[in-house]
Amino acid sequence: GQATTTDRSGDADRRHRGHGQRSDETPLTGDTAEKVRAAALAELPGATIERVETDADGHAEYEAHVVKADGTRATVYVDEDFDVVSVESR
Repeated sequence: GQATTTDRSGDADRRHRGHGQRSDETPLTGDTAEKVRAAALAELPGATIERVETDADGHAEYEAHVVKADGTRATVYVDEDFDVVSVESR
């Protein structure tokens, strides 16, 4: 077999568009995922959750990527107590 390489240069571009899972962030499951979703929706009523995951950038313990009711994207940062610490609009 022939060796192949994977070009990952597009990963940062996809991240900035609000799509795709970063390799250094882990998808949330179970109770944790539900609590992060609930915190994000309480902060941004009418939003649609795209995904919830750990935050590798140091903003908070967790993050929820959402599409707000007006169609714009945002990231809701949630601490270990499931309180929203900030919202970053895209």
